[in-house]
Amino acid sequence: MTTIQTEDLESLGPGDHVAVLYQENREIEDLTRSIRDQCNRKGWRLLCIVRSPQEHPFIAKNADMAGKDAQVLVISHDDPLFHRNFATTGSAHTYIRNEVKEALSAGYSALCIMREVPPIAARRSSQRLASDMAGFDSILSEGSLLLVCSYRMDVFSPPVLQDVLRTHPRIIIGNRVIENLFYIHAADARRYNLPSLELQHWLDTLRKISSAREALAESEDRFRDLLENANDLIQSVGPDGQFLYVNRAWRETMEYSPEDISRLTLFDIIDPSSIEHCQVLFARVMAGEDVGRIEATFRTRTGRKVYVEGRVNCHMVAGKPHYTRAIFRDVTDLKKEEKARREREQVLDAVLNLTPHATVVTTPDGIMLYANKPARSIAPMTDREGVHGKPLWALLSPGGEETVRRSMVELMDAGEQATSCHVKGCDGRDWEIEWSRARFGPKEARYIMAVLRRVE
Repeated sequence: MTTIQTEDLESLGPGDHVAVLYQENREIEDLTRSIRDQCNRKGWRLLCIVRSPQEHPFIAKNADMAGKDAQVLVISHDDPLFHRNFATTGSAHTYIRNEVKEALSAGYSALCIMREVPPIAARRSSQRLASDMAGFDSILSEGSLLLVCSYRMDVFSPPVLQDVLRTHPRIIIGNRVIENLFYIHAADARRYNLPSLELQHWLDTLRKISSAREALAESEDRFRDLLENANDLIQSVGPDGQFLYVNRAWRETMEYSPEDISRLTLFDIIDPSSIEHCQVLFARVMAGEDVGRIEATFRTRTGRKVYVEGRVNCHMVAGKPHYTRAIFRDVTDLKKEEKARREREQVLDAVLNLTPHATVVTTPDGIMLYANKPARSIAPMTDREGVHGKPLWALLSPGGEETVRRSMVELMDAGEQATSCHVKGCDGRDWEIEWSRARFGPKEARYIMAVLRRVE
């Protein structure tokens, strides 16, 4: 591997999140040396997280010299501290936030983490990577962390590497730092099941787009092929509202032929309920404003409503708008599912609020999905949004987590037989939790119902 060009590395800084795709360990060692030199120049602390320092002689040397106050720190997957700090996504985020704080307290201007990512099973890659990245977004936005994640390509399957491209804004391939065309914000990625394109085509396209100008014609062909085969709805609109480009997924979803597009304007395909909202957004985008993620309702040629979410920006030249670029996801089915879920929750709420006992529905690992009014009154959380997604032991005094976890495991091992345990609530009083299995909706979706009774 050719040494990373200085000008490429100089473009990296706190707030960046980069994926390195490499073939041999010596490549990542060369990059680590370059990153270390940059950390020395810019006053950053470097933290290397590796599977085994012995596989990387340069990193192993730094590990031998590293102390608490060293500029280069090394933690390996063989270290018990690693397993404690990275047991869950939450604990990893807490550990990294603490390391950032310690680096700043020690006088460094930022923390640079070079993380060797262990192999990830393809079946869970999307969800796992997206969840990991979503938690890092808030830390990166503070401008004190540069996160470089390295992936040895021969130990990851193509679906996983596709998800790597989705979840990292910048990519290092060969000796180039590339702005990642295929990046999807983690908060969006983990909400949807995103089908993949063929990996090599994806990587080739990235390389071509970032290559010399003489390869522009070939890059444009590949880029158009990528857009045409994408599953998202992609469109480009001129300042007058005329469509300049829509991809195949757009045409198929909206039920228009390629010949129809030249006769359409943006507001021909927007549902009347969204017209005013979209007119305001269109004016803001044309003024060069970043409007963030937007929602809209389109109407197909046959009058069917299509709910979409996505992002739009405008290509400006000399301060004047030339055209918009928009990528939307069809969330019509998601909207229907959300409506059905709300209806189920309303029925569940009506039934469970009839009981005077505090009742909570959780996932098998203790994450609360629902709590009735008596349960919500145990803690300062007063509405369902304050409870949903939090662990059951958030209602309890500190120290009750292990008791709850152990009792839930006993329930799962006991089959349909109910079990119970005693804990202290946030109010300091003794409570008995009686567990039972519950099924709502699909037969394969198993939940746990916890009934909490105050022990007199």
